[in-house]
Amino acid sequence: MSTFKSIFQIVENKKCPLYALDDRLELTDKALLPPQDKAVCLILAREMTELLFALLSQDKDGYDPEKLFSCSGCSGLIKFRMNFNKAASSEEEAASSLSEILGTQVNMPRRLVDGLEHIGLFQALEKENLVRILPCFTYKKFTPGAEIFRKGEEGGFVVIILSGKVVVLDGDERIAVLGRGEVLGEMSLLTSQAVCATVKTLDSTEVLCINGQELKNLMNRNPSLYIYFLHLLADRLTKSNAVRLQEVAYAMSGTLAEMPQVELFQLFHMNGKTGVLTIELPAGEARISFREGCIINASYAGEKNQEAIYRIIAERKGGRFKFSVGLSPQEMKAAEIGEFMKLLMDGIRRVDEENSPDEEEED
Repeated sequence: MSTFKSIFQIVENKKCPLYALDDRLELTDKALLPPQDKAVCLILAREMTELLFALLSQDKDGYDPEKLFSCSGCSGLIKFRMNFNKAASSEEEAASSLSEILGTQVNMPRRLVDGLEHIGLFQALEKENLVRILPCFTYKKFTPGAEIFRKGEEGGFVVIILSGKVVVLDGDERIAVLGRGEVLGEMSLLTSQAVCATVKTLDSTEVLCINGQELKNLMNRNPSLYIYFLHLLADRLTKSNAVRLQEVAYAMSGTLAEMPQVELFQLFHMNGKTGVLTIELPAGEARISFREGCIINASYAGEKNQEAIYRIIAERKGGRFKFSVGLSPQEMKAAEIGEFMKLLMDGIRRVDEENSPDEEEED
């Protein structure tokens, strides 16, 4: 079985805010890798994914080396050309095990290292990227009954289970039992909220841990990680606390202590609700209008639409919320203010940037 890998070089640049002329983008069947130390463009990532499917359906001898590709543009535009294409066989990829490549860089049992590339979080990474990323993680072993997270506390780190099982508890209620490959702590990290459940080990459990800020830095440098957590967040917000979500959806009111802002938005989005959500926040009442689960307008503290959503997500305290069914005829015709999950992730990222220490000014 072969894998796809190609290099695309930017040959035209019209005021692109991220990339420069002659920058190279690497496209594989697993990820889009931007130039070193540059962020991923989500618009470009989406279009390159579509291009990948088109290229995979072609015979490699049919590739036109002179063909130009372009992004749809935001405030700028780039055009790029494929200038290197290769298919690497799985036999070549398997020539060296991770443990042989890493040597002593990762302080964890060898029996666990070679299986890491098959764990969900790491599957989207090329082996060379995985080798660079793994030393950022810390190996830990917990005895049965140990507490990894406690409800109400700040998380600050993310855990990946390598072996053993853990139980997720809300008070005395058992929510789930999780095992190898599961990721813990990402909800509180990405939403900047306190840990929403207690996690204890059921038996001897081995994990990889990473500091929250370190993980955010890796996500900024590795778009495949960012996309992985984007999908994971959407999935967790949909599946977690199912009973509590149903109760709030039925009552259409509650407090932010029961349901933080990001989870609230996801609740009305996944249920396809049409109406107005109002929330009591420190700077006054926030108003968010949904049409069939999509956000069509928002207002808070003098801000409108996207900026209002970002301000709402950033608030750490708040009171009651209420959802009223129905919209005016004018609102029913209004356009969405942005793609839903991108809107949430941009808001979360904005909060992270505002809360991070100021970077030193460049000379």
